[in-house]
Amino acid sequence: GTWTAMEDRTLMTARGQGRHWANIQRTHFPSKTANACRKRYERLMERKGMYDLDRTRLERVAHEYMDMRKEIWSPLAARVGERWHVVEAQ
Repeated sequence: GTWTAMEDRTLMTARGQGRHWANIQRTHFPSKTANACRKRYERLMERKGMYDLDRTRLERVAHEYMDMRKEIWSPLAARVGERWHVVEAQ
C-alpha cells in the first residue's frame, strides 16, 4: 500500500540505527514485506540525495584531497605538458 510520511520517518530512523530489513518489517511494518521496506528506503534515499556523502565524510574527503591533490594531478599534467594546478582547475 501507500506509504505515509510517518512511516517514511519511522523507516529512515530504523534503518539509520543499522537495523536489518526483516527486523524493521517485523517491528514496524507487519503488513508490508521486508523487500517493500528496502525498496521504499532506496527510493527515499534517491529522492533526498542521501547516497551522497554525509557532511562528516565529505569534510574528510575534502581534507584528504587537499593533502594529496598535487600528487593526484601531477602525473596527468606531466603527460599533457601542463602545470598540475592548471590541469586540476580544468
